[in-house]
Amino acid sequence: MSEELNKAKAIYDGLQLDIQIYLMEEYIEPQLRGDDLIKEFNILIESEECQRLDYSGLLDTVRKIINNPTALAQMCKLNPIRFKEVYEQHFIKKVNYYWRVSCPYTSMCMKLVMLKWH
Repeated sequence: MSEELNKAKAIYDGLQLDIQIYLMEEYIEPQLRGDDLIKEFNILIESEECQRLDYSGLLDTVRKIINNPTALAQMCKLNPIRFKEVYEQHFIKKVNYYWRVSCPYTSMCMKLVMLKWH
């Protein structure tokens, strides 16, 4: 472990148990869940289905990312395939890229797949 991690672990271990539990539940677990969602997205966007422009496999994961503030902030920061721009268009400006598609999640997933593979 790096020196910084050892120092952080020593500080964490010195905290009262209730504070450790609070930090774990409020900060560490949400960050880990966000990281898992981002990994899942990256695997799915590289899948054969997405390469064939089938966006449907992304829907559940993109929904979860958008509903998870930690994952959403990280995706917007990393900004793969213009994720932040596509998210803002669909959920901030409320303008679907594919105007015949009424569901913003569907339109967003379609747009992400097209940006990646078309």
